[in-house]
Formats: sequence, structure tokens, C-alpha cells
Amino acid sequence: MSGPIQLFVLWSHALAAAAWIGGSLFFAAALNPAMEQLGRTPERIALMVAANREFREVVRLSILVFLVTGGVLVFTRLGWSRIPNIYVAVLVFKAILSLVMFWLTGRIGVEPRGSTASPGRRVWWLRPQYLILELGVVVYALSIALRLIYQDALIANPGS
Repeated sequence: MSGPIQLFVLWSHALAAAAWIGGSLFFAAALNPAMEQLGRTPERIALMVAANREFREVVRLSILVFLVTGGVLVFTRLGWSRIPNIYVAVLVFKAILSLVMFWLTGRIGVEPRGSTASPGRRVWWLRPQYLILELGVVVYALSIALRLIYQDALIANPGS
């Protein structure tokens, strides 16, 4: 893959992560607490419904970008004969966590089977939107680890 194309693919992948995980962090740390202070007014509920609808589109686009750019990155990186086994292991773990995040995205607003607790009474950090954020932070860290492993492999195998 040539330099400008590789730059675009990496940038798109990183931008999708920043949009999804950054947006989730904004919702969790700023918007939700601020809106809770307003109480359950019709205006607050309407704003949250609209914000959730708009952010859902950002997430859908991010997932599409992840799938396309992730596929390109996997193809180009794993095509190198000197890729370390630890790189492959971390990549597989990252992919599994990403798939769980994609699945959780479809679970937002869906009550678990047999659940008698209302969504507001469930432990907050086990709600899908917070699990996505938690896993997203781990996936982001794994991305940095993959970058470091790849760079170290390139340094150890110059000219390969």
C-alpha cells in the first residue's frame, strides 16, 4: 500500500475511533450528567432522543469505516512475512473485543431476558453504552500496542 493511501486508511480508522469512543465519553461524562440535573422534562427527553438518534448515525458510519479500513490494515500487515506472533494474538483479541462492541451497539435499549429491573436501576457500568465505552478504551490501547509491536518488528527486520 502506498504512502498516501496508507495514511488515509490509518487516519480514517483513527478518526472513526475518536468519533465513536470520544462521543461515547462525552455522553457518559458530560451530556448524561448535565441532562440528569434538568429532571425528566419533555424538553430534556426530546433533546436526548434527538442526540441519541444523531449519535447512532455517527456510530453506524464509524462501524462501516472500521470494517473497511480494518480489513485493509489486516490484509497489508498480515501479508508481511516477518510479522511477530504476538502481533497476530493482540490483533485477534482486538478484533474479538471490537465485534463485542458492534454487537452491544445493537443491544442499546434492549432489556436482558428475564430482567425485572428497569434500565435506570441496572448497575450503570453494565449498561451496553458504558460497556462499549469501557471496551473501546481497551481496544484503543490495543491499537497503540499493535502499532508499537509493528514498529519494533520493522526496526528488527530492516529492508524486509
